[in-house]
Amino acid sequence: MKLVSLVGTELPGKTSCYQIIDEIARGGMGAIYEAVDCNDEKKVIAIKEACLDPDVCKDRRPEIRSRLRMEMEVLQSLDYPTLPEIYDQFSTEHNEYLVMQLIEGQTLMQIHHNQSLQGKLLEEALVLGWAIQILDTLDYMHTRPYPVIHRDIKPENLILAPDGRVMLVDFGLMSQVQRSLEPDAGMYQNYGTVEYAPPELYSDVDWGIDARSDLYSLGATLYYLLTGKLPPRPADRDVPFMLDVKSPVPAIRTFNPTVSRHTDDVIAKALEINPDQRYRSAVEMREVLIPRRRFISLPF
Repeated sequence: MKLVSLVGTELPGKTSCYQIIDEIARGGMGAIYEAVDCNDEKKVIAIKEACLDPDVCKDRRPEIRSRLRMEMEVLQSLDYPTLPEIYDQFSTEHNEYLVMQLIEGQTLMQIHHNQSLQGKLLEEALVLGWAIQILDTLDYMHTRPYPVIHRDIKPENLILAPDGRVMLVDFGLMSQVQRSLEPDAGMYQNYGTVEYAPPELYSDVDWGIDARSDLYSLGATLYYLLTGKLPPRPADRDVPFMLDVKSPVPAIRTFNPTVSRHTDDVIAKALEINPDQRYRSAVEMREVLIPRRRFISLPF
């Protein structure tokens, strides 16, 4: 079943209907559209379509649909200023839809690209300001009663909104499903985007996936934003997973000497192969990266 563009059509949701006005992005098993709410034409929204192609999903459609619905419900429960608001979720025979806030602005990848065209790298202070916002967002997600792990943090999934907020978008629900359907997926089925993915997302070592996995991806994101280069993939660092051997990534200061040694060290720790050698939580990494001000009570 070919994924057909919905531009110009109307979709009936649970809480409203939605007029599709443009296509924002498209992947192998899904698309994201810009739409307006039929009950409020001033309300511009984004609709994520997950296409459950029977030729691809075969006899796994009920399982995949259940998984998508469950993950969509988790996203609907999140309420934080730097996460997109979820408005609606509904189904058709072959598709699942998630209706959410449309985030205006540029991705951090676009901002980095524009700087590189001028032969410049992003300033450390600017990137650290973004990092603090992202870490606060991850702390909120990771400390829910049922912790939410993003699994695909990268510059393309971080949008700088006009008001200065760094919005974390695209939890990659359909991409995770698509990889699990590929014949040779095997142990790679939990991948995020490979260049930013920690080894536990695709290795056969029983480390588990938790908050530290997102911190690795954030470390890789910050490394790229500050240097214009991706850190080596874990598989290319030639370290046997079962050995406690350090194989550090090249120092950020090698490529960008304006970055402080402290920031370089913090990001290097986030990029450790073994999760036990990374920061335990977003709060811990935030406190080390830029400690919160501590006030001392003075006697009157």
